[in-house]
Amino acid sequence: MPQDQPPRIDAHVHGFPDKLAERVRAALNSSGMLSGGVLIGDVSRRVADSGFDAAWLLPYAHRAGVAEEVNDWSAAEVSKYSNLVPGATFHPDDADFERLVRRALVELRLRVVKLHCSVGNFSVDDPRLEPLWRIAADQGVPVTVHAGRESPGIAAAHEVERLETVLAAHPTLRLVLAHSGLPELETTVGLMRRYPNLYGDLTPVWQQPVPVDAALLTEFTGRFVFGSDVPNSPVPAEEQASRFEEMGLPPEVLGGVMGGTAAALIR
Repeated sequence: MPQDQPPRIDAHVHGFPDKLAERVRAALNSSGMLSGGVLIGDVSRRVADSGFDAAWLLPYAHRAGVAEEVNDWSAAEVSKYSNLVPGATFHPDDADFERLVRRALVELRLRVVKLHCSVGNFSVDDPRLEPLWRIAADQGVPVTVHAGRESPGIAAAHEVERLETVLAAHPTLRLVLAHSGLPELETTVGLMRRYPNLYGDLTPVWQQPVPVDAALLTEFTGRFVFGSDVPNSPVPAEEQASRFEEMGLPPEVLGGVMGGTAAALIR
């Protein structure tokens, strides 16, 4: 890669300890459309084979009592793979929540966070999450939030709007909205215009792409990140990437989408 080119980073890749990874795959693959390995070594290889230099590894907790073990695994195992950025997760029902966050982000130095409101059945403006926003902002750790709780994990406008409470209270927090809040892209863009600390994630929901165009990506240069949902997406990451590469975007816009923005967020 030329030195003046930003790295290619997939900012939305999932990974879990082995047994949990296999359970997640089984739960998502009722249609039989998913294939390929789901263990962390498999994910690392798929990232490289898809033409990406690195990926954010985003685990998530579906209930209380899961996050600490997953975060310890991420620090110990994901960090062995040079092309994966180890991530943390939390659930507002977790006991001693602030200690859990401080251990993951300060002691273990995990570099990105994923919250999954749909799977965990909680709201992004749950007041119990306050220590996360405060510590993540202080440590410069971006937080990716899947805001939708409605089946099959899509967002309603009022759920996206609840991000405003967090964004306004923590202006230095870098918050990335998974799937750009699909299908509520218009609501997400409205928030992005008001809050420069909100970023959009271009990961499709299953086979539904985020309906951005060149004009929107250019307006928000440096504010959108590419994501694939590997290893549990039916659309190959290479195919997803080609959509943006064929838009005719200015180099600085395409470079930001395909990795420059993700690199800046975790720097």
